[in-house]
Amino acid sequence: MWGRAVRILLIAEQDVEFRMVGDLLKGIQGEVYQLSWCQADVSVLESTAVSRFQLVIWGSVSDPHIARDILTELGRQQANVPIVMLVDEAPAHVDLEAARRGESDILLRTGLDSQVLQRAIRRFARKSVDPQPAEFPTADPLTGLSNRQDFREQLARILDNAETPESVGLLLVDVDQFKKVNASYGQGAGDALIQLIAERIRSCLSAHQRVARIGGNEFAVVFQNVMGSVESECRVSIERIIQSMSRPFPVAQHAIRMNVSMGIAMNKETDVTVDAMLANADMAMRIAKREKGCNYQFYTSDMTDAAQTILKLEAEIRRGIRSEEFELHYQPRIDIKQNRIVGAECLVRWRHPTRGLLAPSHFIAVAEESGLIVPLGYWIIHHACKDLNELATKGHHDVQLAVNVSFKQFQDKNFVQTVANILSKQGITAGRLEFELTETTMMIEGQAVDQSLRKLSELGIDISLDDFGTGYSSFAHIQRLPISILKIDRSFVSSVTTNEDDATIVKAIINLAHSLSMQVIAEGAETAEQVEFLCLNKCDQVQGYFFSKPVIFDTLKKLLGQEDFVDRHIQSILAKSRALT
Repeated sequence: MWGRAVRILLIAEQDVEFRMVGDLLKGIQGEVYQLSWCQADVSVLESTAVSRFQLVIWGSVSDPHIARDILTELGRQQANVPIVMLVDEAPAHVDLEAARRGESDILLRTGLDSQVLQRAIRRFARKSVDPQPAEFPTADPLTGLSNRQDFREQLARILDNAETPESVGLLLVDVDQFKKVNASYGQGAGDALIQLIAERIRSCLSAHQRVARIGGNEFAVVFQNVMGSVESECRVSIERIIQSMSRPFPVAQHAIRMNVSMGIAMNKETDVTVDAMLANADMAMRIAKREKGCNYQFYTSDMTDAAQTILKLEAEIRRGIRSEEFELHYQPRIDIKQNRIVGAECLVRWRHPTRGLLAPSHFIAVAEESGLIVPLGYWIIHHACKDLNELATKGHHDVQLAVNVSFKQFQDKNFVQTVANILSKQGITAGRLEFELTETTMMIEGQAVDQSLRKLSELGIDISLDDFGTGYSSFAHIQRLPISILKIDRSFVSSVTTNEDDATIVKAIINLAHSLSMQVIAEGAETAEQVEFLCLNKCDQVQGYFFSKPVIFDTLKKLLGQEDFVDRHIQSILAKSRALT
């Protein structure tokens, strides 16, 4: 049957589209389709013989750099396979009929059904008899393990022979932050590390279990009910892998510690496909990856429901950016010495057409994971610059606006240049705009962030370190970077009057920052007692509900126009602190 099937390759970031397309194909009567899913990952595509497929369906690939690399790899393979693109809306200036006359098509997700997809497949899928497939190597040249193609064939045979549900288990093992090893020690060290990890995983398995390397830093293990419960075997092997990974790896004369994220899927039905098993295990692995350290998750159907919700939210965020549904709110910062508002932090909100005004907690995580935080971040920077110019027309030339910058934005190679273009177009002078980044961002991206920060500082942008005290950065590292402001995390500020340890930490941060000629901003100040403590310990600026919640731009302008705004809040506190000092 499969020899007569139309072989289709889906390239997409998430398995939700694989499930959606698979459901549509099931709705087509009288034809047989074999759907395979390849994540938007060049290293995976390199081990995929694209020419064996009759049609490529291009799903969600949000990162333009990844999309370009994938197209380059398709060209390298000289895979003259038609491509059908799934989009939320037709790109501007695209002649759909001209596209259909060529070797490509564009299908809108809205209104997409089995009949529409069937017509596209019939139009492009080759009807000629495929040539005899070439022989492919079965071993990964670096580790000697089975490669992706051999693994898929083995798993297909095992699934075909499975007589009962939950008799086959698939474990995916992904090495976390492996790219940092290549970047820090070179590709040779990265290859050596992969070999060591492969050997450790293999040593944690029973004799009848086989491990394969199916991606650059990803491994797979298949479990069968040979000696009892498959789930029990999975758990035993997983615990062994976690214990084995706790030991450092000797690489490039260094002791490197690595974590892995693992996802496990069971054959809930006897007719489950290879790609469905891979998709389920991959989804579980991605959820495990959200936690620090070595973690694992077993796949459940709830994960698919959650993923479909996320995919829908991604489309809504994309539409919201185009439709200008986002807006900025501002939380004032008060300079204690000057006794006035000297700046504000920009906080994005989403005025959703049906759900109302949404806080960042409802959409920022999805925007970051999907890469949509990059265009949203540019919109925020551009909008903040426009508001800076309006403040200047009202006489507030020295008010500074601070924008939170995601680690994803530093992954955009054009980040610094795009910011420079925005500043130039808006005519923003030095010292008016500030970028806030977290310690986590600085640690994740490392040298790339360091270089970008220096260039951004040269553009006249002040750099502040947000949530200081909750991460892993050191003052020695901070001193080497153009960071001029430290923001004390609200978790410390909230208990400075009730917890002696937190009070000591806040005092130490203020003193050490001042010794490095940095300003200190305390966020999350909500009570008069907290503000008094910060005044007595010479904190430079205070931000929090004691003064103001985040407000819309018009309200910020009104607050800036009220000369007695700060006086009405803390005049008695300031008088007391001055008397004591």
